[in-house]
Amino acid sequence: MLENDDLDSLLTGKPSERERVKMEHEYMHKAASHPIRRQIVREIGAFGATKDDILKAVDVDEKVFRYHTEFLINGDLLSMLEGKYFLTEKGLEILANIK
Repeated sequence: MLENDDLDSLLTGKPSERERVKMEHEYMHKAASHPIRRQIVREIGAFGATKDDILKAVDVDEKVFRYHTEFLINGDLLSMLEGKYFLTEKGLEILANIK
């Protein structure tokens, strides 16, 4: 049985495992290096937070908040459940590294 290599991945249009990991690290770096995203992650913390709580603590307008939370959600760093934001496992890794 043949395994996919980088050439197979290139031909099928899918990123190789190496490329996927690299993209994931770049995404996490972008999330952790942006000051507003770091504030959002800190405010959510290990126990989650509501939109209103985050907006009060971070002091940004709704559009900026939405942009950054969508970025975090798309990167699988943040999720929302019953009107409350929670960090995923990846999000918790960022929280541990930015405190």
